[in-house]
Amino acid sequence: MLTPAKMHFDKVMAERRGRVEDGFQERTAYEQILYRLRMDKTDLSQVQSNATKADLKRKMLPNYQSWIEGTLSADTGQADDVLTTIMIWCVDCGDIAQALRIGEYVLRHKLPMPDQYKRTAATVLAEEICDPILAGFKADPFKSTVSVDLLMGLHGLTANEDMPDAVRSKLCKAIGFTFRLDRTLEAMETAIGYLREATRLNPQKAGVKRDIENLLRDIKEITRATSGEDDAENSQVTSTADTDTAKSKPEQTPEKVPAKKATASKSVKKDKKTTNKKAQDSKAKA
Repeated sequence: MLTPAKMHFDKVMAERRGRVEDGFQERTAYEQILYRLRMDKTDLSQVQSNATKADLKRKMLPNYQSWIEGTLSADTGQADDVLTTIMIWCVDCGDIAQALRIGEYVLRHKLPMPDQYKRTAATVLAEEICDPILAGFKADPFKSTVSVDLLMGLHGLTANEDMPDAVRSKLCKAIGFTFRLDRTLEAMETAIGYLREATRLNPQKAGVKRDIENLLRDIKEITRATSGEDDAENSQVTSTADTDTAKSKPEQTPEKVPAKKATASKSVKKDKKTTNKKAQDSKAKA
């Protein structure tokens, strides 16, 4: 572990490197940190386990943090094998956010990668991040090792970079699988879009045809279930409204019919009596 004084020295030297014509002190500082990197690589070469190597790199990374901060702060864009190597080490240790932070600087200044990688920075960054993610999904389709936000950040960084279609297909596949974990319609539709793009870029080896079919089936089932719930809810609302309407109507009582019939009957009887009386009077006079 470096002393605070040494860390400060590394940061200052990294900031000064490239801002003015490099003097002896600046060149010596870069050579010193390159030498430190070579020694660490030698130690790593003695280890065969990738997991053990990642643990060692995790312990080594703090010794380079001051140099990284000074370089990013100076923003001079000078070629720097230490910076590009540490970018990949961050990926190996699972610190994707730091890798993308360094990657933005590397891609913006179009810095070359160390000879051992034999690929462009964008290709190395995308492939080194996506390969472990896809391996993880193969082992457990329902567990993501990297957030979708970080993957979308990588996608944005490399969108305009030249890289093999097969590598970009891996990135689209990793993004699609990660979106698939969010079981909302919008996320699943987005996942299908990225998986279809992965197939377009690498038709023979993308291997996501069945994943797309399963997502389409899941979307159809969710849509059908949602539609059924809406219909049931609407039916219940309509039934409740009808019941409320029926309750709100006042009860109609039958109207009373005037008793005219009885009066008419009495009138008829009275007329008959009058007629009989007149007939008797007529007989008496005769």
